[in-house]
Amino acid sequence: MKHKNSKLWFRSVIVALICFVITAVLQLTGVFSFFENKTYDRRMIFASKYKTACNEISFIIVDQQSIDWAKENYGWNWPWPREAYGKMIDFISAGNAKSVAFDIIYTEPSVYGDEDDNALALAEGNSGIVVQALNVLVDYENGTEKGQEPIPKIKNAAAMLGAVVSSKDDDDIIRRGRLDYEFEGKVYPTLGTAPIFMQGEQDSLNDLPRLKDGTVLLRYQNDIDEYHPYSAYDILNSNDIYNGLVEPEEDEYYIEPDEFEDTYVFVAYYAPGLYDICSTPVSQVFPGVGVHITTLDNYLTDSFMRKASDILVYIWIFVLSLLASFFVAFSSTRNSQRLTVVFMAVGFIFGIALAIVLPYILFAKGIWLLLVAPFFAFFLSFLICVALSLSVEGKQKRFIKSAFSQCLSKDVVNQIMNDPSSFTLGGKNYQMTAIFTDIQKFSSFSELLTASQLGSLLNFYLTRMSDIIIEEHGTVDKYEGDAIVALVGAPVEMTDHASRACAAAIKMKKAEVVMNQEIVQIASSEKPADMEQDLYDAFKIMVANKKTIFTRIGMNSGEMIAGYFGSENKKNYTMMGNNVNLASRLEGVNKQYHTNGILISAATRDLFGDEFIVRSLDRVRVVNVNTPIRLYELLETREEASAELLQYVSDWEKAFAAFEAKEYERAAEQFKALSIQNENDNVVRYYLELLQNFFLKGKYPTDRDDVGVAYNPEDGVFKLMQK
Repeated sequence: MKHKNSKLWFRSVIVALICFVITAVLQLTGVFSFFENKTYDRRMIFASKYKTACNEISFIIVDQQSIDWAKENYGWNWPWPREAYGKMIDFISAGNAKSVAFDIIYTEPSVYGDEDDNALALAEGNSGIVVQALNVLVDYENGTEKGQEPIPKIKNAAAMLGAVVSSKDDDDIIRRGRLDYEFEGKVYPTLGTAPIFMQGEQDSLNDLPRLKDGTVLLRYQNDIDEYHPYSAYDILNSNDIYNGLVEPEEDEYYIEPDEFEDTYVFVAYYAPGLYDICSTPVSQVFPGVGVHITTLDNYLTDSFMRKASDILVYIWIFVLSLLASFFVAFSSTRNSQRLTVVFMAVGFIFGIALAIVLPYILFAKGIWLLLVAPFFAFFLSFLICVALSLSVEGKQKRFIKSAFSQCLSKDVVNQIMNDPSSFTLGGKNYQMTAIFTDIQKFSSFSELLTASQLGSLLNFYLTRMSDIIIEEHGTVDKYEGDAIVALVGAPVEMTDHASRACAAAIKMKKAEVVMNQEIVQIASSEKPADMEQDLYDAFKIMVANKKTIFTRIGMNSGEMIAGYFGSENKKNYTMMGNNVNLASRLEGVNKQYHTNGILISAATRDLFGDEFIVRSLDRVRVVNVNTPIRLYELLETREEASAELLQYVSDWEKAFAAFEAKEYERAAEQFKALSIQNENDNVVRYYLELLQNFFLKGKYPTDRDDVGVAYNPEDGVFKLMQK
């Protein structure tokens, strides 16, 4: 065994190494890039919940409300005169802001004339903190660049130019931000880092977690509105109030310039159709200025995403490959197949969860650990190890099956293969339900049929009935001629064994009706091509002699012993105990009470609620059992029960209660009424005969009366005289 286990662990290491190499090659060739980017985006959305917008950044938007207000109050059509932006600069500068960055490019002179451009340039010059935008159009096919920058007057008055060139991935999503951009031999800060250059802190950018291409991984807010943007209307209106040009209306909201003290201000278009839209991990319609705001935010809050090192990533890939193979190896050393499956399932779920959850947790903390490649490595390693395990175990099982199938039943062989440790003499105590069935007057069938015809008929019957028991998770113990001995609740323990057994019994009685109909139908027509001749002949003989199948079923629940019993050379899985014997007795008691076929004990009845319809019968002492038990006839599932049946059973319970209360005349009247409702109810007829022959005459049946029962008036219990 030690040698076998050592080979298993060695095989696991080899599989892990192979899976690691395969995954590493696929990762290096970029196979996982697309999928990794998609998981990156999902994680960014998740992580954005834990990111707070930097309160040192202010955002002013030229939205539709501002455009409408300016037209009404200033008579400005679109585009606005540039003096509007000059007023904004004056107002913000009066509050001692650190910078004002415009995500707007003034590439052409103002349509309102030179004075308008001069107004903006004057405001810029007086402020000394304005950053204007520079865009670069890149022709990747020809390898050329073309710059778009403000007209000289506005450009020269600005404190600095900031590039607005984005860094898109292959799927056009901006996950990374630029810190600077080189154009025509000169390095420009980006719009997001220009305020840092303006403060003279550009050297600190060298300490940021840059990728190989010099970009940084941005950590986005879920929405640009997290920065609580000011409307341009609020700024212009507040500027008029601040300069005494208008009087504020009562309770009118306006802003003081000092709200912008020590803040970094961005100004951008935000009206529909005006602003630049880009795709980011958190939104497909993210304002372009949001990328620059995010860059500055991440710098100020030290929250750029950090990519785990390649060494750490490949170590992680190998760890997950090894973990998967070790899970399978450990599970395969369990003695029980059930435990093996459970351990494998737990290991698989744990590994998959680890491969997904850990990258999510680290991402929320600002660390990007690859998810797809390690996940693939774990899955591949697990899959290969399971396949190898099944292949090896399959050979072992085929050997066991070949060795034992000649002397043991298929069910037992499967049990041995699933749990070799279970193949021991003796048994185990279970709470379960025993089922005994028998065909009424089957000996009369034997007189009419040949041995081969009888065998074919039994196979037809036993197959149908056994399948029903197995469908309800029952175990067929044995066949004794036409009788089936079965159990529910072992070798797999179950709490609903009584309900399953009752469901099986009802299905068996319904299947019996179908079988009898099939027998008549087939016997009256040509033999089906796929039917044995012996079975067809048996059907013909049964119909000719008016024989039908009627099954009696007895069931009892309680503690029983189930397991392998016999000798070392021959053993069978079976059950034993007093509760088993009682179930056997109840099968025969059906004949005494002339039931529709199913008798259960009170022990079985007490284990289910109102799932089934039953009717109460006597308290009896069966043969060789002194303790009295209550009998119940099982009739139907409550779900399938008709209103008529429910009413009939209710009336029965009243009549039976009168009988047990020794109100015999009242009971007789009620039983007679029931017999009129259902003249085929032989149980009612049985009680009417008892009443008429004994109880109404003031006497009780005894063992000398040859009616199958003896009544004890002291405890109200019937003693059954036959098995």
